[in-house]
Amino acid sequence: MPVENLDRNVKNETEMKENLLKALNSGDDKEMAAAFTAFADNIQQNIISEAKRAMNEDLTDRQVMATRGLQPLTQDEVKYYNEVIDGQGFDGVEKLIPPTVIDRVFDYLTQSHELLKYIQFENTTGVTQWIVKKGDIPTAWWGKLSAAIKELLDDGFEKIQTDLYKLSAFLPVAKAMLALGPVWLDKYVRTVLAESMAIGLEDAVIKGTGKEQPIGMVKDLAGAVVDGVYPDKAAVAIADLSPKTLGKEIMAKLSKNGKRTVKEALLIVNPLDYWEKIFPETTYLTQSGTYVSGVLPIPAKVIQSVSVAQGKMVAGIGEDYFLGVGSSQKIEYSDEYRFLEDERVYISKHFANGRPKDNASFLVFDITGIGVPTP
Repeated sequence: MPVENLDRNVKNETEMKENLLKALNSGDDKEMAAAFTAFADNIQQNIISEAKRAMNEDLTDRQVMATRGLQPLTQDEVKYYNEVIDGQGFDGVEKLIPPTVIDRVFDYLTQSHELLKYIQFENTTGVTQWIVKKGDIPTAWWGKLSAAIKELLDDGFEKIQTDLYKLSAFLPVAKAMLALGPVWLDKYVRTVLAESMAIGLEDAVIKGTGKEQPIGMVKDLAGAVVDGVYPDKAAVAIADLSPKTLGKEIMAKLSKNGKRTVKEALLIVNPLDYWEKIFPETTYLTQSGTYVSGVLPIPAKVIQSVSVAQGKMVAGIGEDYFLGVGSSQKIEYSDEYRFLEDERVYISKHFANGRPKDNASFLVFDITGIGVPTP
């Protein structure tokens, strides 16, 4: 394939992701469904094209399969996908998606998605409640277990309902896709679920409103909730990334007044701010004449996210955010939304909930002054 076509595919995919994120923030169900469908159809067409180019390859060879992002399938997976192919679609297939497929999707999300890799991201399929530790309440105690201490220990944990909020992914399926066989169909299903979930979940983790979606890192848990929506935290202005500033404003505050050790912080910024402000401040020319980047005076990992507003930076410890996500494990025909003439559109539902463990878990900064010369 000519290089220009590959470039067009990359540009197309980036544009689709941007449209999907915009639709998610619009709150319009039809706009979201249309964006999801277009996004998934773009993936489908790319996979169909890739399969045609791989026609003469030995797809029983594990190394060849790995280079194509294909997985050797279990007997249950082959049986499931063959039922889908024989029935010319997912409707009418009563079997649930094999749990191994869902597990691979979650493995991909935690291994390949930086933000989800660092937070407490749990596959809660089949579980409706998850217990998490609250704040600084001690969960162990020396001495006699009095009623007052028992009450304090009980108050140290809380239950989070993980089936409250729904994230839907739409999967158009063309006959050409079904004709490729179980291995390629599996790649398509896994890719759409993983990529669409990653976009939706990252946006919710960063700035979810709390209304019919998780509560994001930038939200003020102690603020006035209006119609289910939590307010944003006030951003503290910082003008540099000096040891004094980062030590005082980030590491000291995340230590919760010295009650815990901070091994590594996350610094989450918009990609534009990373290249304009963070990169120049953390890149140095060594004596050997080579550049080193990512140099910070504190143990921290910088993550780029389009969900962070330009001019802002979110700081915190990844494990202080809990996100539980489950799947219905059934792909159903969507008769409510139909956007493509020759393809049936299916919907896969995922259920999620998440929130910072307490209001001090994440800090928000105004970084518009970084790199700006002092008058």
